Amino acid sequence: MVLVCCGVVQVAASFGGLNGLLFIENRRFSTAFGMVMILGSLTWFFWNGGRNLPDTDGGIAGASQFAYFVLGGFLALLFTFVVTSLTNFRRATSGDTTDGLPSLKETTFWQALSHNLGIAWKLYRRLTRKYSSG
Repeated sequence: MVLVCCGVVQVAASFGGLNGLLFIENRRFSTAFGMVMILGSLTWFFWNGGRNLPDTDGGIAGASQFAYFVLGGFLALLFTFVVTSLTNFRRATSGDTTDGLPSLKETTFWQALSHNLGIAWKLYRRLTRKYSSG
């Protein structure tokens, strides 16, 4: 599940031009790598039969499947954010980066997060200044 979600993120980021989320800087190779991750992991999962087990006979209940699906998606995003922030940390950033999700076209996730949290903190301080005693 984690590999499928990582592959989907790679394909979506390459089509969306979000270079800060790509494992490989070349968009075509990233798309191909994402497709290999998706198809390879799905082929591996469905290669052997015996996946259709009821939960009363040793299978996984529906609520547990949903929980594992959400956990796998979250771990895939976390893995993608950490790996791409570490591998692309030398990505040049100018002082005037865009705000929000489009900033991932130029910067890594960690750089965009720190920049946007800085903006949010300055906005919070400006909006609460007249209500604080200090």
